[in-house]
Amino acid sequence: MTKTKFLLIREIAAGLWHEMHHVLTQLLAAEILQRIPVVYWGEGSLYASSDGSNAFEQFFLPVSGCNVHDLAKEEFSFYPKRWNSANILLPNPHPIVDDGHGTDHLAECDADVCVRDTYIDVEKIIPFIPEEHPLYGLNRRDLFYHLIHKYIRLQKEVRALIDAFYDENMKGTAFLAVHIRSSDKIVEVRHLHELNSRYPREIEKVLQANPGIRIFLMTDCIEILEEYKKRYGDLLIHTECRRVPGNGQGVHFQEYPDNRRKGFEIILDTWLAARCDFFIGNGYSNVSAAVSELKNWKNDRIKLLY
Repeated sequence: MTKTKFLLIREIAAGLWHEMHHVLTQLLAAEILQRIPVVYWGEGSLYASSDGSNAFEQFFLPVSGCNVHDLAKEEFSFYPKRWNSANILLPNPHPIVDDGHGTDHLAECDADVCVRDTYIDVEKIIPFIPEEHPLYGLNRRDLFYHLIHKYIRLQKEVRALIDAFYDENMKGTAFLAVHIRSSDKIVEVRHLHELNSRYPREIEKVLQANPGIRIFLMTDCIEILEEYKKRYGDLLIHTECRRVPGNGQGVHFQEYPDNRRKGFEIILDTWLAARCDFFIGNGYSNVSAAVSELKNWKNDRIKLLY
């Protein structure tokens, strides 16, 4: 009898959709390796609550019938060797960047528990998808779309938050979702200000072609929200969430009295945007990518700016 093997997906101390793309990539790896996946976001997660619970499961249902405690057995072997049954509940001390060993894990990990504690881009996993696998041949966006719909199920409390806002503010009206980044994104995207200046023109095209449509705005920036309120008035709606000045540190790095709230805010915005009829977003943003992956958009209803 073949011994059951596991793939433990740890937190990488990143923004929520960077974390989620890490999870989705490793869920694909688990399928390729035929391992049982377990997601555990410990104290190192930016979304960890003070009670020490699995931060992932504050928002989402487990991805399998096993949990991290099932893996904390002395007889299990672990890879990388820095992990063992005594420390797998401790915060992940490793960076979010690719450590260069991503594909090695696919080829060489023979341990009972293979721990994925470092971000690896899905493009490095795609070449290892077997031809007989149902996701073989799909591009990045379509892979994530299928993986989200297979594995990512919202907790009842989170679903209720989304439904309540939608029913009260959006039901029965056509909406254009708009996601605009600011703050620390300028470090990654040097032409961010120029990119952001193109939104009004793209928004106007959708408004002109769809009389009566309203705008659902997602932004991390206080100034952008105020600018768009003045520009669009009653056409605009948004959720109440933490925002930062245009030159501030990213919202995901802000301290909250309860870090679960930080996760609720971005999940609420993302799932609401995916319920809209059109979407304009930032092609360099994990959040905009997530909106594109949550729904099978028609090409003429979504535009990502680069």
